[in-house]
Amino acid sequence: MATRTTTATDAGSPTKGLRVGLVQVTAQYSYGAGLSASAGDVIQMVNVPKGAQVVYLAVSGGSGDMLAAVGDGIDPDRYIAYATMGSAGTSGASVRTIILHSANVPYVYSADDTIDIDISTVSVGTITGGFHLTAIFAMDA
Repeated sequence: MATRTTTATDAGSPTKGLRVGLVQVTAQYSYGAGLSASAGDVIQMVNVPKGAQVVYLAVSGGSGDMLAAVGDGIDPDRYIAYATMGSAGTSGASVRTIILHSANVPYVYSADDTIDIDISTVSVGTITGGFHLTAIFAMDA
């Protein structure tokens, strides 16, 4: 069990100059040599600033079989409930998405947070590969 981050969370993205209107952020995470996913891993994919409202999210990836969800530090499955992810994608599709007006949005962040991939169960010995996440959120001035 570990908390892992992408370079998108390290850099404090998005920059303040892009924090009004619709903002798109994209991040990738790959397990390095000798690393494998474990139950309880949390991968912090992108930063979400206070006042943001996620209106679109797409995630793909994984190699092997695991139960994973997409959420944030408050609700680990806010956007995508726990589903099987693997080399074929999530729940049989190559990309799993949420869109505006789904049951889980709108949610406006009251504090800075991250959008995370939360791994619940790993059903094979070695899970490698990585994840790709794109999020679009709305920001007020």
